[in-house]
Amino acid sequence: MTIFVAEWQMTSDLTAEVAQRVADGWELSWRVSWLPARLVTRAQALAGMELAEIFAGDHYQRDMVVAARAIQSAEELGIAVEDAMYVLMGRRSA
Repeated sequence: MTIFVAEWQMTSDLTAEVAQRVADGWELSWRVSWLPARLVTRAQALAGMELAEIFAGDHYQRDMVVAARAIQSAEELGIAVEDAMYVLMGRRSA
């Protein structure tokens, strides 16, 4: 799992989901592709990308460390891990 972080964009080698910086100088200046209605902080955008990578495969079901990381990332975004999983799994199968 690799998340590529640049000044204005975050991408992944496992998923097509992206995070893009949409403003300069604001705390809530990032948008994550799978949460398009929300503006988030840089830390939250990174958490959103981590969730996208985690749910890009099925290893989260077998690895307690990865499952714990998913919960932590969802908490950073202020959402339930089940909600994140539902959205991302739906986008993966679409």
